[in-house]
Amino acid sequence: MLYNSRMEKIAGTKPLFRDKKRRVWEIDFLRGFAVLAMCFDHFMYDCSHPRDFFSNFSEVTNAFAEKLYTFASWYWKSSNDYVTGFRFWGHAVFIFLFLFLVGTSCAFSRDNAKRGAQIGVAAFVFTGITFVLKVMGIMTYGVVFGILHCIALSVLICAAVDSLTKFNKYVNKYAPLVIGVVILAFGIYFKSWEQLLYDGSGHRLFDYEFVDEHFLGYIFGTHAFGDDWFGLFPYLGFVFLGIYWGRAAYPTRQSLLPRLNGKWNKPFTFVGRHALLTYFIHQVVIAGLIMLVGLCLGYSLTI
Repeated sequence: MLYNSRMEKIAGTKPLFRDKKRRVWEIDFLRGFAVLAMCFDHFMYDCSHPRDFFSNFSEVTNAFAEKLYTFASWYWKSSNDYVTGFRFWGHAVFIFLFLFLVGTSCAFSRDNAKRGAQIGVAAFVFTGITFVLKVMGIMTYGVVFGILHCIALSVLICAAVDSLTKFNKYVNKYAPLVIGVVILAFGIYFKSWEQLLYDGSGHRLFDYEFVDEHFLGYIFGTHAFGDDWFGLFPYLGFVFLGIYWGRAAYPTRQSLLPRLNGKWNKPFTFVGRHALLTYFIHQVVIAGLIMLVGLCLGYSLTI
């Protein structure tokens, strides 16, 4: 049975998405896994740029640090190989998973317009922080339309589509599937992911400076700019597919695997329940750990 506020007032129970004990644990688990994969990805980036942290990295010999740097450099360079690149495909998988689960959460939410607006506010705050860091010389470009902006606008678009398709239950059910496939097809056709790759001359296929005429392109995915960039094409398609799957697989909004739930998944589900907070603080935590360990190994901070 779907949520009914009057019945729940009588019964004295809580709606699914407010009751921690009744959450769909596998959704939180998968979201937590995707967020932790993102943290690992950013950790590898930082480890592949040790001179950004330590001024004497080339002068101090440490086997552990050198092996970590070698591995991180290999990992990050594999971003440019969309045939066999480990990081290219790994990044694609956890980004798909994360945005797909954003859509699944939309299928559970009663007010996606409010939810999208809240994420949008967080995205604008994050943009402001990144441009302050850019002025300080800590970031190169700042973030104009990153993952938070993509999620916020995607959720708002999905809320609008849901409102426009409620006149027919079948249209409302299958519209996310059709729209998701169409958006993915456009994204694949225009090869939006190549905006972040390099051409044959070693130049990144994106703007090194903000171009006013490309602003809509940054949003839709035909141009790229910033330290974090996710255009709507093809990523909005993942969200729509997640909505369809959430409605089809969880019509009663209950776990499909209740017997597998247990203490073993708590670290992942905890991160999954606090994904936005983790996103905001993870870079600071990672940088702090790298600097702390580096100091213990005899390196000197650049700043």
